[in-house]
Amino acid sequence: MRRMPQAASTGAQPHHRRTAAVVLLLAVVFALSGCRLIGFYNWSWNQKLELRVMTPDGEVSGSSVIQASYGFWPKWYGMGDFMGASNHAHSGEAAFVEVAPGRYLFAIMSQNDPEMAYETFIGPITTSREERIEGFDRLYRLRETRALPRELYPTLVTFRDINDPASVEEVDPDNLEATFGPGYRLASIEIAITSNPKTGGKITRIIPWIKEHYSKQLDGNRYETIKSEKRFANSLSSGVFTTERE
Repeated sequence: MRRMPQAASTGAQPHHRRTAAVVLLLAVVFALSGCRLIGFYNWSWNQKLELRVMTPDGEVSGSSVIQASYGFWPKWYGMGDFMGASNHAHSGEAAFVEVAPGRYLFAIMSQNDPEMAYETFIGPITTSREERIEGFDRLYRLRETRALPRELYPTLVTFRDINDPASVEEVDPDNLEATFGPGYRLASIEIAITSNPKTGGKITRIIPWIKEHYSKQLDGNRYETIKSEKRFANSLSSGVFTTERE
């Protein structure tokens, strides 16, 4: 039997590999842009929040980087009031700073965090889809730091006893002295769109009991209730401090 030349049996393999690579590339391109063609939009970015506090001993600061996302569905997708609805999310941990030995100021997270970034860098979120698409495309590409406008400040909290989750209390950003004493003042809160990676693990080192509150409120109740004697602690759970579970 006459043996076929070796080149004849192997020469076609690179062509098949190139064809497969082109098909894969087209699939990826459609996955990224095809969703937009039918009305699905989604953006994801990392944003940094930094707290700067003046103390009797000088300025101190602390920060965290979270991952934020925003998107919306096409008008034909969903049911009832959810047709064409927007969606936003975040993951990571809250920014905090030690303002005095054993005393911490936290800027707790909320579902408004992605919109906080948009309104700081782009402007008010409108109902116009075209404007939102343009705005979030710009935000996604930004690498910039700005002072967070006062009206967008997150809720600030501290613990009278860092070992007691029920001792949480809200802090007035315009009057830190009422909580920490004379000489304490919030200098600024800055927000940045950054390439830095999402931070994690710092919160659990400061408040390790947070792991015990994945399924209950800070006052110890399983659910939020108006019957709680510590209503503010009852309104908060571990999710406003960290979304990461170890």
